[in-house]
Amino acid sequence: MESSFEAPESTPSTPAVRKKKLRLKRKRRRMRPAMRYATIAGCVLAVGLLVQFAIHTYRTEPRNTSAIAERELRLNTLVDGERVVRLVAVFQRPWIDYFRATRGLLVLTDRRLLFLGLEPRDLLGAGDSPPTFTEHDFPVDTAVQIRPGRTFFGIAKALVIDTPEGSFRYGVPSQAWGKASLLLHSVAARHERLVAIGVNQAKQRAAIEEQKKLALQQAAKPKYYTVKRGDALSSIAARWNTTPDHLRQWNNIEGNRIRVGQALLVKPKLNESVVAGEVGNGKK
Repeated sequence: MESSFEAPESTPSTPAVRKKKLRLKRKRRRMRPAMRYATIAGCVLAVGLLVQFAIHTYRTEPRNTSAIAERELRLNTLVDGERVVRLVAVFQRPWIDYFRATRGLLVLTDRRLLFLGLEPRDLLGAGDSPPTFTEHDFPVDTAVQIRPGRTFFGIAKALVIDTPEGSFRYGVPSQAWGKASLLLHSVAARHERLVAIGVNQAKQRAAIEEQKKLALQQAAKPKYYTVKRGDALSSIAARWNTTPDHLRQWNNIEGNRIRVGQALLVKPKLNESVVAGEVGNGKK
């Protein structure tokens, strides 16, 4: 017998087709020689301008700023009898002209705290122009605080003065920070003295108010007078700033008869508001 089983026909295997993505290479545009030379020339020109600006700033800025500011301080800034306690060389850099600092002095006197700055010379002005100064005065009280800090961008140490109107930041050179620390301690000591004075004054005001209160309480109490030999009702009334009729009414007296040793009510009890009004009217 022939077997009826037939082998399955073999199908030819189809190879897998791999799709490759074609990446288009972008051609880099080469900079034209003229553009390249123009860029290099622009960079050289910018560097040259910065160098020229730095040299011009160095030459036009006054050199001995501390001596000039101190002379202005002694001659035209301090008032008669004002004494310098601490003096520190500082500088200030405004945002609009950061690279040209205003250099000067931060001065603590026996009356105030002030900044006297020598402004940099005008870049377009004459070289022999007179110096221009800027001045900021700060009262030395508890409303004005001074603390250590940093300049803008944190490059150098600074003294920061906080006032109700705003904050003022003055940079301090590294070699002058010792004097700045002494100025901080002097201002802190003065603040402590002011606080102590304020506490003492508050205590004195409280004591004065307490004395006034006790005086009003004593004045509100009734007053009695002991009749002595030779006293008359009219003389007693004149002595206590009242009238005989009032004395009769307060003591239930008929006529003018009084006796030696008798205690007379010469001033009845009053409330404290009436006494305070009488005292105020008397002071006026």
